Amino acid sequence: MKLLEKSTNFNGVVEFDNDQVPLLHGDDVHNCWSLVLVTLTAAAIALPNLANTRVKELLAGMREGLKIVKRIEENLNENGDLAETRKASTRLWTEVEVYFKWLQIDLQNKAYKGKTSKEILRLLGDVGVQNVIQFKSHKSKSLNRSLHKFIASSSMYRISETIQLHCNKQENWLNDEELFDWISTVIADVLCACFTNIPRVVKMMCHHNAIEKREHSIRAAAKLLGKSKNILAVLEKRQLPNIDVDSMAYIDKWHALPGSELLNSCASSNHVQPASASTNGSLIVTIM
Repeated sequence: MKLLEKSTNFNGVVEFDNDQVPLLHGDDVHNCWSLVLVTLTAAAIALPNLANTRVKELLAGMREGLKIVKRIEENLNENGDLAETRKASTRLWTEVEVYFKWLQIDLQNKAYKGKTSKEILRLLGDVGVQNVIQFKSHKSKSLNRSLHKFIASSSMYRISETIQLHCNKQENWLNDEELFDWISTVIADVLCACFTNIPRVVKMMCHHNAIEKREHSIRAAAKLLGKSKNILAVLEKRQLPNIDVDSMAYIDKWHALPGSELLNSCASSNHVQPASASTNGSLIVTIM
């Protein structure tokens, strides 16, 4: 909740990837919520001159947030285009959370001491470019490890370049604390946009077709609803942009929306509805 307090709109779903960043390859990588969030987190904790408490707070918020994001993706992002992307983000998060690494690169390496945030972001982006070029030049693209490295590198290249473009547009390059705050706000916005799918996911879990799995699914739905109570209370006050319910499940669909809609929390009359008072009917969960 402390992390989500940084968000006042959904604008981060546009700001995380600047369309002015050129593509490195013909076939674009499809984003998923968790990949974007983990890559942004990796970039944030790589910044120099940060207090350890700030890094720990961000990781703690992400640790809790990604549990819910994963549940949403499991239910709504099951198609083949995102399956490998989700696997890549899971591998990356273990590296970032446990070892403070991104593709074996130490994000808090003492070798970076004395380097500016601009230099570190450029380094991460350059590594991403090298990995993408290497992947595209090899025939072993079907290997999971190579594919996951390619997906992670493509994401880091675009996000690191986007952050640099954002800073270059400012009158002065943001200091390390300011840049960390900006990235944290983008992360919070993306989390909030993803969490608008919670009511739909809870309902889906309570209507599992397989009878033998329904009891377990309903229990999991009740736990998710309990964990999300405060989140839904915050989102209930927001208006949704002009986006259909199926598109809400995908960050790339959100990213394609006009920034003005997200910045103003939209002129739509649709609000995020709690699962217990959904527009599609009441949902009553009873655990025996």
